[in-house]
Order: sequence, then structure tokens, then C-alpha cells
Amino acid sequence: MAWQPGAHALERKKAAEGATLLRFDVGFEDQNWCENGHVGFVIEGALALELDDANIRIEAGEGFTVDPGTRHRASNPGAAPVVLFIAARA
Repeated sequence: MAWQPGAHALERKKAAEGATLLRFDVGFEDQNWCENGHVGFVIEGALALELDDANIRIEAGEGFTVDPGTRHRASNPGAAPVVLFIAARA
């Protein structure tokens, strides 16, 4: 499956029913807040998640959950692309 353009110029995705593989190139910074719930796993690089009350860095090999209704947005603060697997929750 080929990478498809995402909502941001530095985002690519491979989507299947119920799950998405995302790639955030160097410099990616989402300006939009998301309130969907997610279960994710970082495959490559390091993902930064900004929440209303915290900033979290998730390294390759680490998983994470974001509860529905929790405002968050992602960025790539590193010098290499971030690849992550996301399973969306209601």
C-alpha cells in the first residue's frame, strides 16, 4: 500500500478499516486540536503529544493511549521522521 497525503503537508498515511499507519516528517506540527480517543504505538522516531495540562514524548517502541474527549495535538520534534500505528477509538 502506498503512502497517501495526510491533512498536513508533512503527514503521510496508510489507512485501513479501524487503523492507520502515520508518518510525520521532520518539522511536522499539527496546529489543530483533536479530541478523538486513540491507542497508538511509535515504530520509528519520537512523537511529541501536547495535552491541555502536559507535554509527553513517546519514543520508538513505546505505546500510548489518549482517552476520548482529551484535547491533544502531535508534533515531530526530532531530526528523523516519526512512524506510528494508530487505532482510533470512539
